Amino acid sequence: MKIRSWWMTGAVALSLAAASVPTQALLPQLFKPEWVLPRVTIAAPKEGRTVLPVSPRDLGGVRYTYQGATRSLNDFVGRAQVKSLLVLHNGQIVHEHHRAPFGPESLHQSWSVMKQMLSALIGRAVASGAIRSIDDPMDRYAPALKANGFAGVTFRQALTMSSGVRYDEEVDRVQLFKTVIAQRYTFGVSGATLDAETLKPELDRAYPPGSKYEYASINSQALAMALEGATGRQLRELLRQEIWEPLGMPDDARLLTDGEGSEFGLCCLYATARSYAVFGQWFAQGGQWNGRALLPADWVRRATSFDDPASWHSVHVPRTAKTQELFGFGYHWWPLEGPRGDFTALGIHGQLVYVSPRQNIVVVRLSDDYEPGAHNEESIALARAVVDHLSAGR
Repeated sequence: MKIRSWWMTGAVALSLAAASVPTQALLPQLFKPEWVLPRVTIAAPKEGRTVLPVSPRDLGGVRYTYQGATRSLNDFVGRAQVKSLLVLHNGQIVHEHHRAPFGPESLHQSWSVMKQMLSALIGRAVASGAIRSIDDPMDRYAPALKANGFAGVTFRQALTMSSGVRYDEEVDRVQLFKTVIAQRYTFGVSGATLDAETLKPELDRAYPPGSKYEYASINSQALAMALEGATGRQLRELLRQEIWEPLGMPDDARLLTDGEGSEFGLCCLYATARSYAVFGQWFAQGGQWNGRALLPADWVRRATSFDDPASWHSVHVPRTAKTQELFGFGYHWWPLEGPRGDFTALGIHGQLVYVSPRQNIVVVRLSDDYEPGAHNEESIALARAVVDHLSAGR
């Protein structure tokens, strides 16, 4: 029965991979990568796990204004398909909501929030000297990247989504999944591995590196390849050794791989709301954790703000359903326009880890939200209203 089930799952995957219908529309609602691809465990430490104190506050009635309408937190949770919403203030859980059947121990797909984890790992590698400088070309550490448009592209250029590599995010990202799935279920007869997809010749130079912002998830996969080359460790080991263990993450996580065991760096970490909150709190504290500088404050500042001249202001960052100039782009993080100094991690379908360092507040939103733009602009309006509410002592 298990063998038959395995092959039936593979058949479904290959049917999707071969479909001529517009897969971009189908995949969000019908496809979960963990159904058809393996995951590896990122183990939380056996001892010294972070326990977030709980100090409940009634935030359900917090109100915010968006597009001329006044709305509440409770309204947003229902309308934006929120599975889990968690708020930290000064490192304490002041609000935690889970929609049944989800709960505190549920693992949520990060989608592109994994990119911000990857950025943190690169910061750790730079701090340790494993990567000499983010102005080093990635192919110095992963020579295979010399094979296509990634030749000579620096870590900084890839981190800021300005590698210049030819890539259509909405088409090629979906095709990458289909190709990797096909490779697994045909035992390599068709399809390709993640590494092969990253190194394919079609990814040539579309524009000079550093000259233009263009969101391309393949940049993250190239960064992961270079990071592994620099450290001599797989991404799963780096996540465990450089983030999960030193932060004392409260729960195990999972990370998606291809059929050969290579990990996704562009997406697909599965973690609990509390683990995402701890990650956000680390950045709220400027890279400090339990009295240790796990990341240099300067790295955190440059990664999450517009302080690096290579970062992009919102006017240069196109987004789905964009109605205002809000989301900029730093080192794989999204600094927010305005005087607040806040920033966020984002993933499709409504994944968010919002950080307000000045008020020491973190908001985690995990959703199955398939609206264009995934209510992301509205979620920032809500998060900022929560910050103002808590800062005022209400």
